[in-house]
Amino acid sequence: MKIDFSQSADRTMTQQLAIEGGDKVRSQPMPYRRQFGQAELDMVTQVFHDSWQKGVDFGFQDIYERRYTEAFCTLQGGGYADAVSSGSVAIYLAIKALDLPPGSDVIVSPVTDPGCVSAILLQGFKLVIADSEPDSFNAGPEQFEKAITERTQAAVLTHLGGHPVEMDPIRQIASRHGIRLIEDCSQAHGALYQGKRVGRFGHIAAFSTMFSKSHASGGCGGLVYTENEELYWRVRSLADRGKPFHDPNYDPKNPCEFLFPSLNYNLDELSCAIGLSTLSRLEETISRRLEIAHLINEGLAQCKAVHPCSARPNQLPSLFFHTVQVDIDKLQCSKEEFARAIAAEGISINPHYRYVLAEWPWVRPYCVQAAQTPNAVSFRDRTFNILFHERYTEDDIADVIASIQKVERFLVEC
Repeated sequence: MKIDFSQSADRTMTQQLAIEGGDKVRSQPMPYRRQFGQAELDMVTQVFHDSWQKGVDFGFQDIYERRYTEAFCTLQGGGYADAVSSGSVAIYLAIKALDLPPGSDVIVSPVTDPGCVSAILLQGFKLVIADSEPDSFNAGPEQFEKAITERTQAAVLTHLGGHPVEMDPIRQIASRHGIRLIEDCSQAHGALYQGKRVGRFGHIAAFSTMFSKSHASGGCGGLVYTENEELYWRVRSLADRGKPFHDPNYDPKNPCEFLFPSLNYNLDELSCAIGLSTLSRLEETISRRLEIAHLINEGLAQCKAVHPCSARPNQLPSLFFHTVQVDIDKLQCSKEEFARAIAAEGISINPHYRYVLAEWPWVRPYCVQAAQTPNAVSFRDRTFNILFHERYTEDDIADVIASIQKVERFLVEC
């Protein structure tokens, strides 16, 4: 596919910026993703029909969860998975399954989600925030090693925006120090690092399957994944009130046999059926999103101050959003004001990513030391995220570039 971006510049030459009252480049909303379509409706209907035929109401941990988790593990190249109620719960259970010593320090990525952080803090652990590599949102090996304390027992590393963390050198460092690794793959379903799917480099991994993710099981959901069978059975028990699932002869009606106190974090059969359906097109989704990002990058060649970020040769991302960098020295305003002007033209972007963990006041009392993540802050302050999905058309991509070009004419120094 090739897009002629030259006409994009012509049609916005004389207009006033939309943020100042001018006409928008795009008057219609960007396209509806429609993650859940007829295929998902058919799967949900099938759950109902199967239930009626069997004469048993559907619940959880039945045929659709088995099919869903088996299909997920096939995609991963082996291992074990349990479907749970959210991505935050998946991280909580992944950490809980490791049975860390009370009061442990846990290294966490510099850019992540409050659900990830809360899953650590609610178990009584302290945070150590690692910085990112330069020009990245992801923690790097050097920054990871600097974050290790005497009490560090684990790390939760987020593959931010669908870009894999440099796991091999981090795994070597962690092994030397006896640190358990949890991969947060919530934004990176199906991404490849060194030819392997993310989630296969640590001891255990967590995935969010909420509606916005590359593959989803409904409004909310999650998966815990591991290649360690013992950890898998512990997760299964933790996710369902301490039941001893590893024992094929256990009686679910006899709580005397349960192992420990825990809550019900199960995902239901309807959600698992939806997840099974969307999972079947994940690789197509990844491929299409990468194609769209490539076309956006081609269009950015026509721009003065906005440029693609460099790609790593040892990975194939599964893009959740598309981060682009800004030459801030060329701007007549702040980067955030510049990006907000682009958004005002009708384009879906996040002008200033607020998920830099060290900037959240409520987190600071839980940190082992004052957090300094200058690399992550610098990268955030020089970038913005284009929010997109696999249904974007050539016209949608052209509008993204036209909006950037229009704003550059007004806010970039000649």
